[in-house]
Amino acid sequence: MSDPHTSFVLDPNSTFVLGAQDPEMREIERIVDDAGHPWVHAAKGRRRCSPRTAYEADAVVRVGPDRVPRPAVLAPKTPAVFVECRLQGHEPIARVDHHHPGDAGYELMPEHYLRGSSLGQVLELLEREPTATQRLLAASDHCLTAAYQGECPGVDPDELLFLRASWRALMSGRALSDVIEGILDAAKRVRAHHDSEFGEARFFDPTELPLDLAEGAAYAGLPVRYRELLPEGILKEMFKGGTPAAVIAFMDEHRHAGRAVYGNPYRGYAGSYWPGRSAPLR
Repeated sequence: MSDPHTSFVLDPNSTFVLGAQDPEMREIERIVDDAGHPWVHAAKGRRRCSPRTAYEADAVVRVGPDRVPRPAVLAPKTPAVFVECRLQGHEPIARVDHHHPGDAGYELMPEHYLRGSSLGQVLELLEREPTATQRLLAASDHCLTAAYQGECPGVDPDELLFLRASWRALMSGRALSDVIEGILDAAKRVRAHHDSEFGEARFFDPTELPLDLAEGAAYAGLPVRYRELLPEGILKEMFKGGTPAAVIAFMDEHRHAGRAVYGNPYRGYAGSYWPGRSAPLR
């Protein structure tokens, strides 16, 4: 579906195909399971998809608590809902997403974060009201900087910080206090590096990035541009927290230079992969 807010009625036999793992997707999996719908994970090369491969999936798996992907099957005629992914050879009855032009949540601004987020769209499909925690998850995924600045109705920035820091601590093995301190320190450094001429803070040396830079910039409410060397040797430049006009300018700059670009001006982020490297768009 292009818009979950029409008269669409979910087929009770629908299977949900879920994209890459993050806090929002983890909650989507939980509520889909609670609603009694089967679910599988989008996969490529028999491994669960990452954010960079979620739209190139060629199979499905089920990944349990042990994080081991086990082969699964999605029959050709099974009614399927794709959540932030695509699967070769299958056409869904509904798509839930906010990453690309045409997605139901692509153009929705922070005040409409529930309708904009994938979590909010799934809740609407299942005819469920969001909990307080689900509001935090939806806002943080759809428009993190705006959520930290109190622009999302029903979302408390302090509760959001605790939730986000807790997830980062869980995934990294760091202490919660260390993560919170890191976010606050990164916010302080972003404020100190803010260049009023460019309207952003710039961190171009990948070896000197504050550990929690992107999160700290969102907390500070300031645009940040930085470069990161990915594990596979790809150099990636990112811009987060900007106005639609600033994001469009970033994308145009890199596009005109011949670089692969992705982004969403309405959600305040964009990124570019430098030439000479293999880099699928996200």
